[in-house]
Amino acid sequence: MKAHIVGGGFGGLAAAAYLIRNAGVSGKDIIIYEAERQMGGGFFLGGTAETGYNLPGSVFDDKFVCAFDLLQGIPSTLNPDISVKDEFFTFNNREMFQDRVHIIDRNGAVLRRPHFGLNMRDAFDLVKLALTPESHLDGRLIKEFFREQFFDSEFWWLWSTIMGSLPEHSAAEFRRYMNRALALFPDLSDMKHILRTPVCQYQTFIEPLVAWLRPRGVNFLAGAFVRDFGLDPAPDRITVNRIDFEQDGAAQSAVVGPEDIVLATLGSQVENMAVGSMKEAPIPQTAGRSSALWRRLAEKRPVFGNPELYFGPQKPTSRWVSFTVTTTETSFVDQLSKLTLSKPGLGGLLTLKDSGWVLSVTIFHQPEVIGQPPGTHVWWGYGLYPERDGDFVKKRMDACSGEEILSEVLQQLRFDHKDEIMASSICIPCDMPFVNNIWLPRGRADRPAVVPEGATNLGLIGQYIEVPKDIAFTIEYSARTAWEAVHQLLKRGPPPPKVFQGQFDPKALWGAIRVFLFQ
Repeated sequence: MKAHIVGGGFGGLAAAAYLIRNAGVSGKDIIIYEAERQMGGGFFLGGTAETGYNLPGSVFDDKFVCAFDLLQGIPSTLNPDISVKDEFFTFNNREMFQDRVHIIDRNGAVLRRPHFGLNMRDAFDLVKLALTPESHLDGRLIKEFFREQFFDSEFWWLWSTIMGSLPEHSAAEFRRYMNRALALFPDLSDMKHILRTPVCQYQTFIEPLVAWLRPRGVNFLAGAFVRDFGLDPAPDRITVNRIDFEQDGAAQSAVVGPEDIVLATLGSQVENMAVGSMKEAPIPQTAGRSSALWRRLAEKRPVFGNPELYFGPQKPTSRWVSFTVTTTETSFVDQLSKLTLSKPGLGGLLTLKDSGWVLSVTIFHQPEVIGQPPGTHVWWGYGLYPERDGDFVKKRMDACSGEEILSEVLQQLRFDHKDEIMASSICIPCDMPFVNNIWLPRGRADRPAVVPEGATNLGLIGQYIEVPKDIAFTIEYSARTAWEAVHQLLKRGPPPPKVFQGQFDPKALWGAIRVFLFQ
């Protein structure tokens, strides 16, 4: 038996590891097809200290049960004597966030209100949504369930900037996030239970997984863009018999035998990602390669869902623009640390809620990149509304160069030594038109099942596959779909552990109630 895995992001790499660990498949019988030259998908590492790094942001918590179960058996890059999981939690226990200033208004005043600015009406609305069956939430928006003032509460600004939700987003997804992340509710303002990696996500997760898989014989086909699957003609079954792909400009096909399985990542949140420079804005991309396979499969069988919802005409509520700043001076770091009353790397997010782009910035724990030169600092930010005009730079954020974005940030913060900061910093803008599309209002049939009805040898993995109760935009979702696909197709090893549900956890539920009674 051979296993063909489409996509070398975290989900694809996890699938290979589960095949070896849970199903006893030899690494030599596993092939990973990755369209890019570098594995990692959304966990990318671009640039250098000299040209400016380009890094993603992400949120983690201790309920990533599938991901951390896997990473318990993967040696760390920094210290091969310990696992990635142990390294992750040791770091977070030692360097816990102490976010004392998270939301500030246009005058620099800190937004800090009793009960996060929520009242009993808001509590009722939250409970009402939590008790509404998901089957009644198809296509419905978050803003349909709450009064207008709710969206200017401290809670909403904290939640929105950490989780990425907007009032126009899916009520069903918001309901899942509330139940899945309820344990984080009491500590949103200081973020002390929001976790992050000791170095960038690529070096924390991707490099160790690849280093574990490679000596076990896993075949990595980099630059292999899978265009389509050949399917047996039987109308009541879905059996893949051929994989059509391009590599180095040449069209190729791989035969899928009767005993083989295929695990396919459908779509990517970093589809059409465009990277700019200090002097140039990102140039919009239209290749659509990560969703191309999903589109072709959906044309053949309706059980593959609705890729057009996620990757059709670009919607304003799905775009983010992030930016990574590499600097050789300390003035920005010192001033932001003073403003947030936190040591560098411990301050969490700072959000300028009244800025046109709704900017959030954070200083990474240094070094953020293995091999980062001494005296170099890296910090990061993003805009929640990048299609609006800036307040000082009168342009859409996605049309701005790194220099323009950095100028807007410094003027918003009213920092001193702007010229020195600009001269010693490289700001790399990154336009991601689909990164937030997992929040788009959806119906129950828009995402396919891990193993679609009638599939005999095909499992689906990634952010656009339906996993009841769990939340996308996390490595946990990628790991869970991979584990579930391997388990369902091969019937080997244990099933994935259940998804954490805070509404049934007494500690998490009491913590949320205390916000309204005492906090």
